Amino acid sequence: MEMKRIISLTAAMMLAVSTFAASLETDRPWYLAGERITVSITFDDALIAYAELCDTYSLAAGTVVSLKGGKGTGYIELPADLHSGYYVLSVYTRHSAQVSSQLVAVVNPLRKSEDDDIEWVESGVGSQESGAEASVAQFDDFNAVEYQSNRRLEPRETEGHIIKARVRNVYEGQTFRGSQIRPSIGIVGKQIHYFEGKMVNDSTAVFYTFGVHGKKPLVLSAASSTGISLPIEMISPFATLLPKRLPHLVFHYNRSEVESRSVAMQRHQMAIAPAKQELQIGVLADATAEDGVPMDYDETLYGTKPELTYNLDEYRQFLTIREVLLEYVNCVRNRKVNGVPQLFVRKEQGSYNSAWPAMVLIDGMPVIDIERLLNYDARRIHYINVYSDQYTFGSGVYNGILSFISRSGRLTNYPPERNVQYLVYEFPE
Repeated sequence: MEMKRIISLTAAMMLAVSTFAASLETDRPWYLAGERITVSITFDDALIAYAELCDTYSLAAGTVVSLKGGKGTGYIELPADLHSGYYVLSVYTRHSAQVSSQLVAVVNPLRKSEDDDIEWVESGVGSQESGAEASVAQFDDFNAVEYQSNRRLEPRETEGHIIKARVRNVYEGQTFRGSQIRPSIGIVGKQIHYFEGKMVNDSTAVFYTFGVHGKKPLVLSAASSTGISLPIEMISPFATLLPKRLPHLVFHYNRSEVESRSVAMQRHQMAIAPAKQELQIGVLADATAEDGVPMDYDETLYGTKPELTYNLDEYRQFLTIREVLLEYVNCVRNRKVNGVPQLFVRKEQGSYNSAWPAMVLIDGMPVIDIERLLNYDARRIHYINVYSDQYTFGSGVYNGILSFISRSGRLTNYPPERNVQYLVYEFPE
């Protein structure tokens, strides 16, 4: 019986098959709910790896791990309310469609749940189990657990960081196809850092971001082809490839060790509570904006300076942006396209290209409601930068960029666009 336990434990620990390019190791064979998993990952030719912990219902926890020289270490904070039982720890990268997985046992002695799938076997004093630390013993049906067959990630990626978002494509009685939706991410700040996403179906957008690191305030938006701002929200960047079945956990434990680790876990949870609250994704209001670091002002964009820069402190103060554009910025014209207000720019001494409107940004956020911008208080704007060349972001083509920069650079006084999501998001290094 003891030999069967050892063999079963070894099988569970070695569930990640060596044929996969990615490999992972954890610091313990089992964890208390609320503890932290240390994950060591090896994957050649990748900069970022994704690690996620799932049961058959949902994603329990996950993290993004930076890889240097093909190796990296990350930490997964286990929620204190997890049920007891086996979970699957999966690791993958955007460079490869393959997923490497292994079983992880999670035990929650402080909370009983109807989802618990655990058999408690207390080890007696002096027995072998009460020495090699407490260990996870056998599971009933090793072959019942799946990973390696038909586990694939789409689309493939080669660099950067992936962000996914859910778009409500049925809105106010209208249904929009994915080809009619333009999702975008704007990093809030005085510098332009903008990404357009790809609609992989009618309601899911995928963004391939690069060159952004650390905690940044950002804005998610989705504009329809008719100028309507559709509701959008970020979803987990993890694949959440859920196993169909998980084995039954037979847990041989030493009571004193479990009690000691439970006390230490509770202290750990209290210690990290302030940091966890700080990292929560929330609404970008004046208070939470301080958590993120906006992009600093730089007059260069992709290696080129704006063709024209207007410092509004050098001009007579007008009340609205509309008046400023009429009086000073004579290379910008406002007109409607299919009933939707758009702004167009032209080169000096050149003509307007009516085929493509300009991209309009304020503090890095794409402006969908042009009329609201035109009626905005011009005294809150410091710079207007005009780029008159043609730019492509994702599938969007724009004849020029019109960038408005407020004095704070944080959108703190600009009325929010309808249905957009403001976040403070931590981009991996």
